[in-house]
Amino acid sequence: MLFVAGWTGQSFAIPTAAMISGTVRDVHGTPQMGALVQLLRSDASTVATATSDEQGRYIIPIVTPGRYQLRATAAFFVPILRNNLRLRAGMQSVVNLTMSAIFEADDWLPAQRRRADEPVDDWKWTLRSTASRPLLRLVDPEDRESISSSAEEMHRMSSQGRIMLSSGDGAFGDGGLHQALVLDRTMADGDGAVLRADVGDVQSEYSSGPSVALITGYERRSPLGGSTRLVSSFQSHPELTDGNSMTGFQVLHLASTQQFVLGDTFLIDVGTLMEAERLEATRIEAEPFVRLTIRPGSDVVVEYRYAAGRELQSSDDLDRLKPTLTVVTDADGRPLSNRGMHQEISVSRKLGSRVVSASAYIDRFSYGAIGGSGLMNRASLQVAEVVADPTTGTFEVAGPGYSGRGLSVSLMQPLTPALSAWVEYDLGTALRSNGDLVMTDLAEGVAPQMAEAGSVALRGRIAHTGTALRVEYRWQPLSTLTQVNAYNAVPEEAYLSFYIRQRLWCGRMLPQGLDAVVEATNLLEQGYQPVLAPDGETLVLAQVPRAIQGGLSFNF
Repeated sequence: MLFVAGWTGQSFAIPTAAMISGTVRDVHGTPQMGALVQLLRSDASTVATATSDEQGRYIIPIVTPGRYQLRATAAFFVPILRNNLRLRAGMQSVVNLTMSAIFEADDWLPAQRRRADEPVDDWKWTLRSTASRPLLRLVDPEDRESISSSAEEMHRMSSQGRIMLSSGDGAFGDGGLHQALVLDRTMADGDGAVLRADVGDVQSEYSSGPSVALITGYERRSPLGGSTRLVSSFQSHPELTDGNSMTGFQVLHLASTQQFVLGDTFLIDVGTLMEAERLEATRIEAEPFVRLTIRPGSDVVVEYRYAAGRELQSSDDLDRLKPTLTVVTDADGRPLSNRGMHQEISVSRKLGSRVVSASAYIDRFSYGAIGGSGLMNRASLQVAEVVADPTTGTFEVAGPGYSGRGLSVSLMQPLTPALSAWVEYDLGTALRSNGDLVMTDLAEGVAPQMAEAGSVALRGRIAHTGTALRVEYRWQPLSTLTQVNAYNAVPEEAYLSFYIRQRLWCGRMLPQGLDAVVEATNLLEQGYQPVLAPDGETLVLAQVPRAIQGGLSFNF
């Protein structure tokens, strides 16, 4: 049955009347009951309203021909607006609407950095303005009609949260059993706030308590487009040690970003990350970034980027609620500076349904952070200037600083509306092993060299299954110890990795909103390089040690 309410148009039929109908679904293709569909004039005044039924269908039967806007809103969904809708006399127009959920359950695991050519319907949840105008991303013309300015969209206040329990071998600084709580609030004006608290039960002879991560974020929309974001995060890891520190490692991040949208052609994205790290000593530093995006045509995007650090290169990087943890120290126990330099010019072009991108870049690193696996005693840690995580049996050590340049080419091909295939080729500079490696003098056995890398990936959702996935194989020479095109690569992704989140459908046996999540990195254990520790033991260096994590996420 269809329900129609709030009718404010004419109350009698006329021969030249138009009609509009359609179906409201989510991005998985599931019909949405109870969505409010409003037909609006150009001045945003309401002409008629309808409510979708149990099959997601709606109908507005008698409408004066003309140009209108069609808006759909529903609890926990991003409002959608279809502009410039022309209704003709005596004809029925069918307009199907696809709504995206405000909140998804997969931001707590590493995610691919957003690129200029990435589709708007991203597979991961993002802390963003629901009315931001991503017109500089390449989307289909039909999809582009559903993107509106902040002045045209209405918002509903909504709150969501989830509780997560995860365990596994873990990566550096991410071991033990973790309990996490995430709360999200979207205000009526489209502003948003998010809170994440994460407590880890780490087991280590150096640990004096659990690991703690607390992240808060706030976003305010600009009436002219764009947004302002403020995010603060504090992490305490008592299990991390360099052999001398008895309090572990603490890091405080304060990030602020500002986006300016100038019509449909220019986007300016600027921001700064203030970082304070402490092990035996304290380091405080600022890392700014600038991103300029120009859209000279409907199918072309040109972008320039400058970034002083890998952690924050655009406002979209604040989507990752749990920042990647990297720490190496000098002989005095002071964390080394992460500051470097990355400049890049990229061009993306849409060819039918696929998107092709090419970029050229110049990088400079103050040091090359190299990860490894194996346990060392306290004396070896002090001599080798290594920061270790005994909970996961991993460590990080500083390689020599270096400069480089490179080229990158990628192709994105949508397979379904929610699933895409990616192919990428990189040519750039990476640290490579020259032979036998000794922990106390890595500079003798490691040097920057040109290297190639290629990757294939499948990312998105499988319709009608409740499955979200990311499967990737990133190849590069086995002798390399750092990633090629490091500013554009997620540190956790190397060689074979996958991530799967599955909605559990068990009727009344399990509560609604329960997801199972599994993630594996470097599943084939590739790229391992033996290194001699100061105590004579042989350990291994690797871009990413093999790790498998799994857990449950309950959304409420």
